[in-house]
Amino acid sequence: MSPTSWHYQDGQRAVGPVDEKVIRRRLSEGRMQAGTLVWCEGMSGWAPVEQTLFAADVPLRIAPASVPVSPAVAWLIACLPLALSLLSQVPGSGLIGMVAYIALALHDRRQLQRAGRPLPHAGWWLILLGGVGAPVYLSLRAGMLGDRRDYVLVSLLAIALFFVFALWGDTPA
Repeated sequence: MSPTSWHYQDGQRAVGPVDEKVIRRRLSEGRMQAGTLVWCEGMSGWAPVEQTLFAADVPLRIAPASVPVSPAVAWLIACLPLALSLLSQVPGSGLIGMVAYIALALHDRRQLQRAGRPLPHAGWWLILLGGVGAPVYLSLRAGMLGDRRDYVLVSLLAIALFFVFALWGDTPA
């Protein structure tokens, strides 16, 4: 008898086929919570993971769909390079920028955790790499939440403009 192949919803997309171990690992790591829809051959339709053979593996958390996650902090992170380009003449603006990125990333990670959607290790991209790591962090965040990646594109554009303004500002007239 061959092992059962499972499919699961990850944001807006279906993933699979995967074996039972993948579902159990995602549940144990907190990357899948109650309310996540799963399906395998023989089921009449998609069902919440807690109503399947994985019921004992489901962590006791709030279902992610019941707690909305605001994109406001993601937009602040994405647009921060534009604000920093205005402060480029202020002494210590690089330190101000790094502190702002760290504070926003930590706040966003707490918001995601409260919503039952932890983003393991992804926040460290933003903290360690500052603005350059922001698009990576924002892309991981958008993928996990099933969001559109608009703020990722804005982040890349803002970083590019920051560097253009930085180079243009240092050019002698």
